[in-house]
Amino acid sequence: MTSLDEFDLPEPPVEDLAPPEDSWTPPLDGLVPTPASTDGNGAGDALALSDELSARIGKVTGTLLSTQIKAIAETQLAELLTPEIYQRIEELSRRRLAAELETQLVAQAQAAAEAETPPTTVFGSTEEFVRVRLAPGYRRDVIDNHEIRWCPQWWRHEEAISRLEALWRTWEHFRRDPTTGMSVWWRDHADHHMSVLMSSDGPFSKCSVAHGHHTADNAIAPLPTDPAPAGMFPDTRNL
Repeated sequence: MTSLDEFDLPEPPVEDLAPPEDSWTPPLDGLVPTPASTDGNGAGDALALSDELSARIGKVTGTLLSTQIKAIAETQLAELLTPEIYQRIEELSRRRLAAELETQLVAQAQAAAEAETPPTTVFGSTEEFVRVRLAPGYRRDVIDNHEIRWCPQWWRHEEAISRLEALWRTWEHFRRDPTTGMSVWWRDHADHHMSVLMSSDGPFSKCSVAHGHHTADNAIAPLPTDPAPAGMFPDTRNL
């Protein structure tokens, strides 16, 4: 039997794996720095090339994807925004701007009206406030209690007029605050001024409910004061 070794068969041609001369290969020189080999067989060079190339490819790929996504979104938006939708958006925008403008104009008109016409008060005078609101609401035993003084003719005391008018004005102000307004008025104004007026050494100390306003003989004298040196307090009305 004849073996295959006895036949002189030609050897198969060796394929040339090198690329043809007219083929193009993207140059890598300068794209990726070539680090020095650390193990003598080029493993360090291959690892550094792989990491750097992967990072650059990832960056380029991300930029391309962002650009493509943006282009797709703009195209879809342009397809969705038909002339009818554009017209609807413009109409809604005009309505919103008109509503905001109307709100601003109303607020400005109210502010101007309040500046020209002061708010109406509940009471027309200090006397009405004391008679209708303060006297019924601020009740104290002023007959048998000698520590608390009150004058039925409080309007004959300058200090009482000033303090009670202050109570009226502040009450008109704080009544507009529905939360803490009255609490602040009682704590900081009513309790303070009424305690001073009704104290045993206050302006009503010579008066009583039983005998009324004090007589001229036992009236409380004004605080003594001497005139200040000339020019110490110039008249600011002439400045």
